[in-house]
Amino acid sequence: MTIPSDVLEAKSSLSRKLLPAGAKAKVVGKAAVMRVAVAAKVARTNVHAVGVGRKLVNGKATSTPCVRLYVVQKLAPSLLAKRDQLPRRIDGIPTDVIQSPPAFIAIDACSVARRNRQRPVIAGISTALRTVTAGTISCFCRSTRPGDPNDRLYVLSNNHVFADVNRGAVGDALLQPGPADGGVNADRFADLHRFVPMRLGGAVPNGVDAAIGRLRAAVPSRRRICSVGSLTGTAQAVEGTRVRKHGRTTGFTRGVVTDESYDALVGMDHNDPSVVALFENQMRIEVIAPFPAFGLGGDSGSLIVTATGRRAVGLYFAGPESGFYGIANRIQDVLDQLEIALL
Repeated sequence: MTIPSDVLEAKSSLSRKLLPAGAKAKVVGKAAVMRVAVAAKVARTNVHAVGVGRKLVNGKATSTPCVRLYVVQKLAPSLLAKRDQLPRRIDGIPTDVIQSPPAFIAIDACSVARRNRQRPVIAGISTALRTVTAGTISCFCRSTRPGDPNDRLYVLSNNHVFADVNRGAVGDALLQPGPADGGVNADRFADLHRFVPMRLGGAVPNGVDAAIGRLRAAVPSRRRICSVGSLTGTAQAVEGTRVRKHGRTTGFTRGVVTDESYDALVGMDHNDPSVVALFENQMRIEVIAPFPAFGLGGDSGSLIVTATGRRAVGLYFAGPESGFYGIANRIQDVLDQLEIALL
């Protein structure tokens, strides 16, 4: 379904209004087990994400495009004071309130089969900056930035995997496997080359969580993604697009895009819900049975690829602890902001 421009404008309007309030109230640290009285009191700051898609009625998608308001705890309107109720419409556009847990960057967990040292290096396996636990090598790429050699090979992942949320410096050691999987200095396979700085606090939006490392000359590699294969190009995902990925923790999983333009507050520290970042125009992807989770901690950096055709559509970077949905940057935004082309 093509999302009308007025629906996207309505989404942006609600994002600007509701998400900064959620960030201030530390919404990403809340859970749906709140007592009703407590939940009612914080209802106006209960929104952690705003998306667009078809309105759901009795759990089934209709043909009506709407703005989706994702809340930690959904309450019946009768339990809320009128001033605390979320709008049913904005500028004539209907809204849909959906209960869903907030997302956190994925940096932990284990997967024995995918956390080993592998040479040649392939994508979809364990990696990280030496000060980070573990994430996933997305894929291989080349730089399109003027001045960078065209024949150099780079690897793609998230800023929080390769640059430790802006703390890394150009030239820092990238390990395969990541430190959480036993990676040490002898496992250095690439050097941090550049990253898109992330803005924290929830007031200024981000478009991507992305970084690249320059593969070391002596390290052999195969330009393929484990269980997926070689890429055939890129594409733009829309609501209903079936996708797949291979990550360091959950391995190969499948999902479906539910929101093609998704604004969300993402927790950047599991121990401190005040540390958040606002991401705009992302993709929200829900897992497809029989997979129990689309992505878990350690899958950050996984490349999202179409279910058929092996075309890249996104870069996974966050999701809730359950893993039933994930959030991914749009691949074209990653290419534009990092100045790269996928291989």
